[in-house]
Amino acid sequence: MSSATENIEIRLTDEAQFRFIFDNYYVSLCMFANQYVEDEEMAADIVQECFVKQWQHREDFVYLHQVKAYLYTSVRNKALNALEHRKVVSEYERKVLDKAQESFFHDKVIAEESYRILVDAIDKLPQQMRNIMQLALEGKTNPEIADALNVSGETVHSQKKTAYRKLREFLKDYYYLVFIYL
Repeated sequence: MSSATENIEIRLTDEAQFRFIFDNYYVSLCMFANQYVEDEEMAADIVQECFVKQWQHREDFVYLHQVKAYLYTSVRNKALNALEHRKVVSEYERKVLDKAQESFFHDKVIAEESYRILVDAIDKLPQQMRNIMQLALEGKTNPEIADALNVSGETVHSQKKTAYRKLREFLKDYYYLVFIYL
């Protein structure tokens, strides 16, 4: 449009005039927004929001150049806000991921150290009790332990009971281990 056309008075209360502006500037504004956000769908959403807001404030505009200036400024501002929001979300996601990795590492260290302390305590048990508890730590049931060690199920049960008592004594300073592993 020529500058003579831009200084013409418009009546944006007229839907036909609004449609004319929309049809003539929508694609250009989308390309303009896309230069900022580099996402065509987001750019289209931004432009549509700006047109909606412009329609809501249509009484404030008299000349076409005012509408164009408003639309380009609004599109730029919304695009910059979208970029800032994207940046904030990205930083938050990174922080959450960093915290999760740090927490995982911390939890893993605690679990490994706790397991080492428990295994050291089990190593202090008499041989048969130690064998029973090692198999129990592997997740074996009492009948499986009895079969593996060629002893009765009652022996496994009583040896485990005695081992738990001794381990509680060995690990009294590490009471939380009893709840984690036993």
